[in-house]
Amino acid sequence: MNQSWLWVTVVAICVATFFSDVSHEVCTAVLPLYLTAAGVTPLLLGLIDGVANFVYNAGRFLGGVFGHFASRKKPWTGACYLVTTVFTSAIAFTVWPLAILVFRAVAWWARGFRSPLRDFLLAQAVPREYFGRAYGVERTADMLGAVVGPAIALGLLWIGWSYPAVILVGFVPGVVAALSIWLFVQEKPLDHPDFDPSDASETPEGRVHVVGLPVRFVLFHLGVFLFSLGNFSRWFLVYLVIRTLGDSPAVAQGSLSVPVLLYTMHNLISSLTPYPAGAVADRTSRLGTLAFGYGLATAATLLLAAGWGNLPVLVVAFVLSGMFQGIEEALEKACVAEIMPPNKRSFGFGMVATTVAVGQLGASSYVGYLLTNVTPTVAFLVAAVFSLAGTLWMMVLSFRGKRVGFVDERIAIMRD
Repeated sequence: MNQSWLWVTVVAICVATFFSDVSHEVCTAVLPLYLTAAGVTPLLLGLIDGVANFVYNAGRFLGGVFGHFASRKKPWTGACYLVTTVFTSAIAFTVWPLAILVFRAVAWWARGFRSPLRDFLLAQAVPREYFGRAYGVERTADMLGAVVGPAIALGLLWIGWSYPAVILVGFVPGVVAALSIWLFVQEKPLDHPDFDPSDASETPEGRVHVVGLPVRFVLFHLGVFLFSLGNFSRWFLVYLVIRTLGDSPAVAQGSLSVPVLLYTMHNLISSLTPYPAGAVADRTSRLGTLAFGYGLATAATLLLAAGWGNLPVLVVAFVLSGMFQGIEEALEKACVAEIMPPNKRSFGFGMVATTVAVGQLGASSYVGYLLTNVTPTVAFLVAAVFSLAGTLWMMVLSFRGKRVGFVDERIAIMRD
């Protein structure tokens, strides 16, 4: 493929990612207010959100499995974008908790199901030397949408729009996202000449398989799981700021409160990090760059263990966490695209996404328990152990990959 990596398909996927995030984040920003005003209890709020997150992660795994067998992925990807926006917008027409739970669950399942299919289409659209940049710019589009969506919702509420009216506004960008996939994404069949079935098996490791998967992917997958066991919810950072400031006016509700400002800063940093990280990874090592991102998260966790009650320390932790999140989301996908053969990529995307979700659930659970029943220091030290283990694992895996490449290069020189 001699085309520039930034071509129509990549732009179309980024447009879909951006507008879809704007669409569902408009609803997400006002949904708790909408339901609370309707008298829905906190228990039901938690249940609705919990079920949505569960089916989202189940959808990502099933989408990966489905994509492994489906010869065409573009139609299903576009359909899932449309399903997400239709069922999210339907929430505006009811305050019955059971109906909202079903609508939200269907929307989030479709959102998860499309993820590995979209990631496959993006890997298909670019040469392998640009995987890092491609996933970096796609993640940037996603995170910018997550900033613009709530901003639109807040602006509309400020000028007096009702909650249902704000939710319905999200229908328009959601339809734009689906049309962007259907009209502009170019999908090539797996037997297209641009596809090289061995392009992810260039090293001796890649040619060895474990239960049908490249051994290098199995090793990568294990490293992701180790790290995810220390990758707790970033909402604990907000909790620590609130706990540190106590009854200070800076915690007062409103868009200018310190916790909200710090969380907004975190998201903005996350949106600015993926593309530069992907560009560096494409020129150096994707596994090595991912290990660097994991190292930033480990440093942030150790800082929390040592100074969780100190506001300047928390600010630094927010910055490191934002940088890490941008690197992680782009480079984990780029690594899967690099390691897995084309005909197994969607399955690899689904597996890694599910593993990350399971690990984060476990990490958030034990960190929450230890924060409540022991001390923050112990909670974050335990998380740091897992985070450091995953970081070191990726560093070793990256180093081994470089050594294998060096040996192959030397053999080629000797043969010449």
